[in-house]
Amino acid sequence: MKQTQTPRHNDSIEQCDFTELPPDFVYLNNGTEGSMPNCVISTYKKALKKWASNPTSSYELDPILGKRQKENRKKIAEFMDVQQNNICLTENTTMGLNMVLMGLNFLPGDRIVMTDHEHPAVISPLWILRQRSGVQIEVRSFPEPEQIRQMDSDQLLDYLLPNIPELINAKALCISHVYNTTGVRLPLDKLKRRVDELNISYLIVDGAQALGMLDLRKPENRLENCDFYAGPTHKWMNGPPGTGILYIKNLNLCPPEFYPVLSQKMGSYMSGDNPEACLPMTEALQVRGCSSIPAYAALIELMEFYKKKGDQALVENHIFKLSSDVSTFIESRAPNSLVSPSDTELRSGLITFFPFQWCQPENCFKDKETAEWVVRKLLKMGVQVRFVPFPTVDFSPECQLQRHNPHLPIDCSGEPVEQSYVIRVSTGYFNTLAQVETFKKVLKQVLISLDAN
Repeated sequence: MKQTQTPRHNDSIEQCDFTELPPDFVYLNNGTEGSMPNCVISTYKKALKKWASNPTSSYELDPILGKRQKENRKKIAEFMDVQQNNICLTENTTMGLNMVLMGLNFLPGDRIVMTDHEHPAVISPLWILRQRSGVQIEVRSFPEPEQIRQMDSDQLLDYLLPNIPELINAKALCISHVYNTTGVRLPLDKLKRRVDELNISYLIVDGAQALGMLDLRKPENRLENCDFYAGPTHKWMNGPPGTGILYIKNLNLCPPEFYPVLSQKMGSYMSGDNPEACLPMTEALQVRGCSSIPAYAALIELMEFYKKKGDQALVENHIFKLSSDVSTFIESRAPNSLVSPSDTELRSGLITFFPFQWCQPENCFKDKETAEWVVRKLLKMGVQVRFVPFPTVDFSPECQLQRHNPHLPIDCSGEPVEQSYVIRVSTGYFNTLAQVETFKKVLKQVLISLDAN
């Protein structure tokens, strides 16, 4: 296993561009929502005013505000080092993933592979496909946190995706680039090789916790390793709310392999003089009525903002420097509480750990009440983090449409499920080493008070 190394850090990053964040507020929750730099807010306001001054002309004719979004798609594609027709602008990751999972022509009996740590944005459409289309869902269990900390990327991929009959020749693999529960980052190049070895048809990646955190030009992060990649630009990238991207690798993707759900352009595939011509699927998906177009215009300013600040590698290094500091602090005090991996190839800017007693750090708490209490106390002291559950995923034959008590997680046999909850710290681009020091100081105070309780 690779030893933890401190990433190169560039201290020239300016945090003063994010003045909407109060100076005495330590916001460490980019994994839920990011902020916006001043230039993006300004561009967003200007785009809204331009739209309001002539809505019809803006929607039908304007190259930036128009419904086809060709100029904006081109510029965002350049930033991500792909082609314009690989990119569709979306409202969020959930929209992109649903476009893919509802668009692919799955047939009864097709097998779709996922892990038990996937987000509901994946689980929900897979439930629909299982109920409506009769696909089979193969769920792979993540190792326990103490196992993850001892694994490198090859060992984890061997664990999640072994060469077994249940996975070989599956129709699709739905998997996350970075996991919101553990902070595990999967190298996409190795993931692609494993998918090819198993002869899985489609690699569908949830990039909700990766886009804006990672340098997409590195081989292990390049989008072309995937068949489909959905991600937000409103989290780690710090773009306007209601913005995201969907990457589609195959530029010639057409029905009946893939249908443009949530689109007005299915008719383009039903007629025409040249049956061989195929409207780019991303363009078909882009034309879906009015969407967050002024926000998309502000995204272009965001790309320019990052270009002026350096490059994607600088952003990744800064984020990883801060998250490494958080991880080292937790591990030095309560190593058994740390959930996030130790291997550098698996680490990310997202750190999770179980709450623990400061004076007796071997005592960890996995219940919701304690995690919620810690987050609430931190917020009262000016520090924003989040608690998240390890999800429960049940695709067993017993699971059918039924009513559940939403406040009591149960499996499909009706038995209660014991969920584990972790504290999640997301160190963003606008955070500083001084803010991380404040977090550590305040966390210590909160955990000492946990001893008293």
